[in-house]
Formats: sequence, C-alpha cells, structure tokens
Amino acid sequence: MRIVSLGWCFGGGWSLQSALLEGQSAVGCVMYYGVPENDVKKLKTLKCDILGIFATNDDFIDKDMVSKFQTNLETAGVKNTIQFYEANHAFANPSNPKHDVEATRSAYELVLTYLKEKFAN
Repeated sequence: MRIVSLGWCFGGGWSLQSALLEGQSAVGCVMYYGVPENDVKKLKTLKCDILGIFATNDDFIDKDMVSKFQTNLETAGVKNTIQFYEANHAFANPSNPKHDVEATRSAYELVLTYLKEKFAN
C-alpha cells in the first residue's frame, strides 16, 4: 500500500503527523500551511519526503517557524521541498476573503506533479 497524506491548515499539520504514523506505507506528505513538527527524533522516523506549501504573509505559521522546520527536516535527513507564496494564510481556500487565485493555481500544479510522481507505476 502507498499512502500520500495531504491537508490544509489544521489538516496540514495532521498530514505530517499521519505520515509519521504510516511508516513504510507513507510515500509522500503534502502540508498546506500546517503546523510543523520540530522534534528531530520524530522527524527521523519519516519514511517519505515532504512537500510544504506556505505563505509569506502568515501571521501564525511564519517564515521563521517554517525555516526552523526545514532545518530540522534536513538535520533528520528528510528530503523536502518547501514552497512559499506571496500570500496570506489559507490562500488556497476559495471562501477566504484573501484567497489568492494565482498562488492557488501554482500550488495546485506543484501538488499535482508531486502526486503523479508518487503514484507512477
């Protein structure tokens, strides 16, 4: 079985937690502006890479928090792709007054490519 977890906001954080629990079945993890896990010991147990989608204008999950997360992933030996968009938190949510159509489209294409790679074969 191959599992890729994917989530937005609160679900983005749970996408990462799910990947930690899935063990060898985890082949990928997509986090849209989710709360990072910073316990390097836990991150070392990941069996998949991480695609993180974040916003530069996020007042909660800011660039410093994400930079620390990326450093911790690298310390743990976890391959990762972190992509920032000049947008606000929850930019991909069409019901958000600060929805960013271009950032959403770009992130969608990135995620779609990632998913196709994970489920090729």
